[in-house]
Amino acid sequence: MRRHGDSSKHLARVLANGASQVDETTLNMWRRGVKVPRAARSLAALEFIERRYRLPLGYFRQKLPMTDRCTSAGTIAGITRAERRRLAWHLPFDFDRRPLKEREEILEWVQRVVISGSTEYRRFQAAAMRQRYAVRFPGLLGESTRPRGLYRFCREEDGSLPDPELAVAAVDAPAQLSEEMADLVRFKTATLTAFGYQRNGVWGEETASQKVEHLGLMFGALAAAPSGAVHGFGVPLESLTVGLLVFPIVWDWYIQWRERRRGFYTAWEVDMLRIAIALTRVDTGWLRQSSQLADRIKPIPNLITECDIAAIRADWAGACEQMHKHGLARAKEVQRVARIHRDPFEPVMVVLEADSPVGEYRKITEEILRLMPDEKRYPRAAAEAVRAFLMLRLGLHLGLRQKNLRQLLVCPRGHIPSSERRLTELKRGELRWSERDRGWEVFIPSVAFKNANSSFFGSKPFRLILPDLGGLYHYLDAYIDRHRRALLKNAADPGTLFVKTVKLTSKDAAYDQNTFYEAWRLAIQRYGIDNPYTDRGAIKGLLPHGPHNVRDVLATHILKQTGSYEQASYAIQDTPDMVAKHYGRFLPQDKAALAAQILNRVWEAA
Repeated sequence: MRRHGDSSKHLARVLANGASQVDETTLNMWRRGVKVPRAARSLAALEFIERRYRLPLGYFRQKLPMTDRCTSAGTIAGITRAERRRLAWHLPFDFDRRPLKEREEILEWVQRVVISGSTEYRRFQAAAMRQRYAVRFPGLLGESTRPRGLYRFCREEDGSLPDPELAVAAVDAPAQLSEEMADLVRFKTATLTAFGYQRNGVWGEETASQKVEHLGLMFGALAAAPSGAVHGFGVPLESLTVGLLVFPIVWDWYIQWRERRRGFYTAWEVDMLRIAIALTRVDTGWLRQSSQLADRIKPIPNLITECDIAAIRADWAGACEQMHKHGLARAKEVQRVARIHRDPFEPVMVVLEADSPVGEYRKITEEILRLMPDEKRYPRAAAEAVRAFLMLRLGLHLGLRQKNLRQLLVCPRGHIPSSERRLTELKRGELRWSERDRGWEVFIPSVAFKNANSSFFGSKPFRLILPDLGGLYHYLDAYIDRHRRALLKNAADPGTLFVKTVKLTSKDAAYDQNTFYEAWRLAIQRYGIDNPYTDRGAIKGLLPHGPHNVRDVLATHILKQTGSYEQASYAIQDTPDMVAKHYGRFLPQDKAALAAQILNRVWEAA
């Protein structure tokens, strides 16, 4: 402005004549750095000034400090203000000035690829999980009144919060059914069984929560109206009892209902039948040992008659044995025709197909650093970016399941770390500074892992010194010293390494399964998926996904490098058999290429 003899007043008048409404006060704030241009109108004004002073296009935009906030989009027909805020990051800065057809094309791409993910399974879940039908068990295992699994699937598949009207479609269990489910959970989770009972195996917290959720879906399907979207059986709520699970006809209706709903049988139905098999097993089955449930069963038209009830009351053990045999036979039949209803590798397929999957996935962390906000101007945004960076980096180094990474405690430098006994009681790991190794150490007792009894652990704890590579220690120290406090504000510290951004609406800083998944997914949406309209994102063809997929990346990377399922299992704390079945994508061409590397050395030597 000095070089061209412009004053703020004169430049503001010129901008007004050019339809860019930026006043003198705003220009002075920009010059002093008090405010930063962010709105689409402000960026248009910058372009006008660039042309006026014959500067290269984008000259001023390149000088703007990085922020987590993007150009504020104007009004978009059919899009609410909340949705606009979510979409803003993924829209180009000149979105409002582009032709209508191009804007529609951009919105369609963002919503299909970035927000929802364009797999067939995601589209099915997005539609199916909007139909709320589960029976909820509030207070059981500390769960809220929202059915945990349904909420997770809704958030996972369509990227949006559940519709409040749909959320109330799920109903709370009647008192009798809640009492029965509480007895079942107590039986399977107690340290010692009650006197007179026998059991085979114990449920952990996660397993118990999952079983309650799955049985809640079954009871919800039975209770749903036949004429509604769910097409349930219409069993009155007061007639629901765990005792119904002793009837083969009830199980047959449910698994066939699921087949009609999806179009084919899956492993889900096999797993559900295995619940029935376990509950009715001789000597140790909970149903087999709970004959009092027979007195609570009521007739259900077109399903259970008075004669059926009289028969099982006369011979409860015989009825359980019949259900046990039926479940075994049905499980084999369903397993024979079950189809894989989704490809778990699909969201990260482009990464797994790379020569170096870990190297490809690492590009996301580099993109986070490239777009890192200015900490002095945007402290909370910088803290969120560093948190996303550390989530992905620690995921790549440790290969932990979501639960273990989410519950990882932190002990700052100079503090006394937790004892192994204390961590064993908590069933959690800890990140702490090792003076002996002069590095950040991750220590996790074996009991904290889902597969604690696996041969990988041998009852020994997991311990790993993180490598000081790619600035990892620099960002770990900054996060623990400063960024974590910026996220917590005045909320109670849960003690975990990763904490949520505390806002006015919530004072709980601890992540749960759903919110941690969302934090990871958000990082992938912002920094992972290559966006051709904004020049953000690291990997073309990537789809939104959660933290579990990083285990696929690690296992596949080691398989491609070594061909060893055993070495791949070391990276994710599991067994070679589990890697072969669930994690490693080791195709014939990968095996052939690895063998060719060894054989080609003969010809190279010649």
